[in-house]
Amino acid sequence: MNFITVQEAETLIKKEIFRTQPVEKPLSEALHFYSAAPVYAPIDVPPFDNSAMDGYAFAYQDYVDKKEIKVCYAIQAGDTKLPILQSGEAARIFTGAMIPEGADTVVMQENTKEENRILHIKEHTFNKGENVRPRGSQSQKGDLILAENVLINPGTIGMLAGFGINKIRVFSLPKVEIIITGNEFVEPGKPMKEGQIYESNAITLQAVLKEQGIEAQSPVKVRDNKDVTFPSIKKGLETADVLLITGGISVGEYDFVKESLEKSGVEELFYKIQQKPGKPLFFGKKENHYVFALPGNPASVLICFYRYVRPFLEGLKGNPNPFENKMIARLSGDYNKKNELTNLQKGLLKNDGTVTVLPNQESYKMNAFTETNCVVEISGEKRKMAENEKVIVWKI
Repeated sequence: MNFITVQEAETLIKKEIFRTQPVEKPLSEALHFYSAAPVYAPIDVPPFDNSAMDGYAFAYQDYVDKKEIKVCYAIQAGDTKLPILQSGEAARIFTGAMIPEGADTVVMQENTKEENRILHIKEHTFNKGENVRPRGSQSQKGDLILAENVLINPGTIGMLAGFGINKIRVFSLPKVEIIITGNEFVEPGKPMKEGQIYESNAITLQAVLKEQGIEAQSPVKVRDNKDVTFPSIKKGLETADVLLITGGISVGEYDFVKESLEKSGVEELFYKIQQKPGKPLFFGKKENHYVFALPGNPASVLICFYRYVRPFLEGLKGNPNPFENKMIARLSGDYNKKNELTNLQKGLLKNDGTVTVLPNQESYKMNAFTETNCVVEISGEKRKMAENEKVIVWKI
């Protein structure tokens, strides 16, 4: 068998990863992007000493000296004109409010009692500076707060907004287009004749791309005819960073994808992998435009996407380690490996580090994907594998 191995395919894909063009995005639109430049703190955060809770602010030494402490002021979050506390004075203070000059400690209101404006503090041990968030205790001005090549998630957006940042430089999302080939397909929701099947690859690919924040163009659907396959591929290559094609990549009499790719000037980087499912997988490029020609069976399409396409797209987006979304797990039961190909199986990874190879692994069966959360990669010769044997799993 002269097909390349799974690892060889991964290596070839890694070599082609490049970074998309950096762009500036409003922070509100940066979700799913990767940072294209380091970000440094423009201010201290917190920008001032503030109270961690509702209570009373006072000088710790007054408490140590057992002075009578009088509540003279009230300070809310957002107050900017503050009193200067004198010895023996306290201020009623609320969470997030600035600590006034002359105070260095806050006692929570549950441990106090106020009578005739005199503060009584319950006997307990607390330290100077209790319940005070010091200025710059999260970050100081000039600190690195976000490195390059970091995925922007909701928490990142919130953190940056806390510094007053409203724009960020990110790598742009790759433009992806989809071509679906086949005569047998009917759009879901429409009547189906005998001999036809409902087409699911287009909406599946759109969904997994959306998980990466990528909005694909409307899928192009072509019949198994070279006169329509070639111009569709030629047009897709002119506009897409990455062109995804399903079906028509095998060697049947009505498979015209590979022929059309060659005619379009696409350089073949590899074709056919020693794996099951998804042997007839094609990866190629024309200048800076890339093509993944995937098999036609729905499960094969999704398995190949998770194992190869998604990491490639993640790399383009700025992920510095796109092929590291994997771990070692233990089989939850015996597994009979019936071939010498690398098996890419639908699996259910559990919290205890075990993985179950699910039933219904055939390339046309999609029902296992309702519970699948990983792809189990099993390489090597035919053999019976025992429970607890270690395997690679790709989390999805």
